[in-house]
Amino acid sequence: MSRLGLCVSVIALLAAALSATIVGVRPAIAQQTQAVSPELEAEYDAAFQDMLQKPSDLDVLFKFATIASKTGDLEGAISALERMLLVDPDLPRVRLELGVLYYRLGSFEVARSYFEVTLKSASLTPDVKARAEQFLAESEKRLTRSRFTGEIFAGMRYQSNANLGPPTSSVRLFGQTANLNQTALGTADWGAVTSGFLRHIYDLGQNNPAQLETQLSGYLNRQFQIQAANVSILDLTSGPRFKAFNGIFEDVTLKPFGTVGYIWVNDVPYYGSFGSGLEVGTLLSDKLRNTTNFVWRRQMYQNTWYIPTNSQFTGVEYSANSTFQYAVNEAVMLYANGNLQRYQTDSTPWQNYMLYGVGGGMSFSFTDPLFKSQLPWSISLFGNVQWWYYDQPDAVVDPTLVRQQTDTILNLTLSIPFDQRTMFTVSGGRFVRSSDIPNYAFTNNSALIGVTWRF
Repeated sequence: MSRLGLCVSVIALLAAALSATIVGVRPAIAQQTQAVSPELEAEYDAAFQDMLQKPSDLDVLFKFATIASKTGDLEGAISALERMLLVDPDLPRVRLELGVLYYRLGSFEVARSYFEVTLKSASLTPDVKARAEQFLAESEKRLTRSRFTGEIFAGMRYQSNANLGPPTSSVRLFGQTANLNQTALGTADWGAVTSGFLRHIYDLGQNNPAQLETQLSGYLNRQFQIQAANVSILDLTSGPRFKAFNGIFEDVTLKPFGTVGYIWVNDVPYYGSFGSGLEVGTLLSDKLRNTTNFVWRRQMYQNTWYIPTNSQFTGVEYSANSTFQYAVNEAVMLYANGNLQRYQTDSTPWQNYMLYGVGGGMSFSFTDPLFKSQLPWSISLFGNVQWWYYDQPDAVVDPTLVRQQTDTILNLTLSIPFDQRTMFTVSGGRFVRSSDIPNYAFTNNSALIGVTWRF
């Protein structure tokens, strides 16, 4: 495979790589959409009736508060816990849970007061202390107009085809069969992977709650043997997020944004980009949420010693992506997504293409089976299929064939939290590209292990 072909294939693999590294399980303190099963509704009704009959029984009150929280009745849970404090004021765990509930409701000032009182209790246990300190810090962050959050992942990855080379040496060149050098075939390798983001949020303080969001994302991999497969990415986006259509739709947010980025391959500049876009978030029901993005991006490729003809790829990318998230119950979440992409070069129409993609998956949370902690483990399975259609034949490869290819990407991830901020991840993936031109076909199986830390 040529240097140019390797670079194109490496960039094509980044979507799968980033989804396996940057994207993790969201912080446990974030409020999640509740989906109430008939069984949970029955438990709620029974607990409520039991509470009416035994209004001073602490065990009954706490049971109702726990079930009410699971169903999304945060106000009911708060009422039950506050009644417990009237019976016995020295219950630091109850004060902690009250603070958490107010945090979930967005009442950060009230939440902070509960956490502060919890930490002053003489009967404080180590686990309650640690959790109260974390939520107190998060509440104080929320009460400031300017705040930073972020995430860092570091790990090791094995790939059966790190250079994304074809499985055989038989390729097409000027419409004829040619043989690649054996060193250009698919080769296995290990590598170190680091990724993450730093996000800044500034509350604009308007009557319609709005905030300016700026995020710097990065990705870095270093192969142990195949240095040509080293990739580095920096991407910056910024724009205001605000609620729209108040009084018409319950929960719609809009975020227009600008973006700039740069990519290096083999530690050599590959392309820089700038653009703009719009993100639309919609709560369609209490179980279903949609996020849709529209992006225009100008990509500027520069010629280098590594790829002397790289500038032929300079052009404009138009893309749209829509993701649906459906909460089956408190443990199972389903996902579905679709994406479109059009890339149009300035001067080489045989590099223009249209891409269509669909995918989906699920995540399942379950009780810690080993350490018996209160932090659930999760398993996530995602799959995506993409179809590429190029406008014209590439005469250098084959003047009679218009390139068409299909990508099938699968990923399975097990996430094990150490605490509220740190998570251990094991992931396995498979990327298969089929093409009517053998130059571009490959299969890559991968295994990833690493740790994510949030701040």
